[in-house]
Amino acid sequence: MVATCGGRATGQNQALARHSSPALRRGHREVSRGTRRVDLFLSTFENRIDKKGRLSVPAPFRAVLERRRDPLYLFKSLTEPCLEGCGPERIGQIVDAIDSMDSLSEEVATLQTMLSSAQEMKLDSEGRIMLSADFIGFAELDDMALYAGVGRSFQIWLPSRYRTREADARARAKSDGMPSLRLGSRRPPDDPEGRR
Repeated sequence: MVATCGGRATGQNQALARHSSPALRRGHREVSRGTRRVDLFLSTFENRIDKKGRLSVPAPFRAVLERRRDPLYLFKSLTEPCLEGCGPERIGQIVDAIDSMDSLSEEVATLQTMLSSAQEMKLDSEGRIMLSADFIGFAELDDMALYAGVGRSFQIWLPSRYRTREADARARAKSDGMPSLRLGSRRPPDDPEGRR
């Protein structure tokens, strides 16, 4: 069974249904980190945007927010033509990072631009959010939107644009090799070898 939250399952969802755990097939994953569980936004979902601008949030994404009793925030991406969504913990991490930087720097001004577009989204009784005309215009959304879970946050894309981006990334990985990815526990910043 593929969870689609009223949208249609993508090929990636169908592959997950055949080859993964039930939690991953549902589009989220609880990861143990010490004694704390971390909920992640994973998988892709496509949902229709109605004429009033209402868009269903995928059930697995709602489940992550409900377990944490968190509100949902959306903001305009700084680097991509999409919207980004997350809970307050992620917003807090961004604010903490900004607070640790030079308050007069261009980097801070850029990050503050992202935060200034953030809106807390209220879910209606059917699990839908109301996208503003500004958000719809920024991401150039039409009658469909694609949710892409990217870990601690997610993105909302025009489906065709996301598929092009995904195909380009896969082609790049095939021709150039995989990006460097270090898995395992985090190392202290002063010890690149992981010695304690």
